[in-house]
Amino acid sequence: MHNETAFNTLDSERSEKADQMHRLFLELGVDFATGVPCGVLRYIIQNFDDDVKILHILANRESEAVGIAAGAYFAGKTPVVYMQNSGLFAASNDVASLLVPYEIPIFFVVSYRGCEGEDAIQHLTTGRATEALLQSLGLSFVVFDGHDLTTLIGSMFKEMYKSKLPTILLLKRGWQR
Repeated sequence: MHNETAFNTLDSERSEKADQMHRLFLELGVDFATGVPCGVLRYIIQNFDDDVKILHILANRESEAVGIAAGAYFAGKTPVVYMQNSGLFAASNDVASLLVPYEIPIFFVVSYRGCEGEDAIQHLTTGRATEALLQSLGLSFVVFDGHDLTTLIGSMFKEMYKSKLPTILLLKRGWQR
């Protein structure tokens, strides 16, 4: 299969790193997921789809995903939200006016499109501004760069619960290799 075609489809192929991340989510009590699909996150999304222990609800827009996750949190769930970084810009008001002031700790998995090394012109502007956006909102984030997933995600969840704020894991294209 041509690489670009595989990038944009959910198939039976698996990612060892996505599977490891999924196991960690389960260990940390994640039982709810919502978001707007992105090819960079396809294996994570596939795992949410395949696991009956996680209620997975697709969102039409990123702001909708934030609202759905907040509702799930107040209903006693432990949600994960996924989206592209461009969608994080679209949902930034929802994050800033709902999650931050009401101290709703939600873990975000965000594909870091337009970051250094990418050449898709439609992603470059938000790519350059993503980290500044997160800093301006006072949110903790990590750009995944081959970290040990167990240590990284465990410490991110610990910090998220301590701060009572959302935390963001930024994944660059090819993160799962």
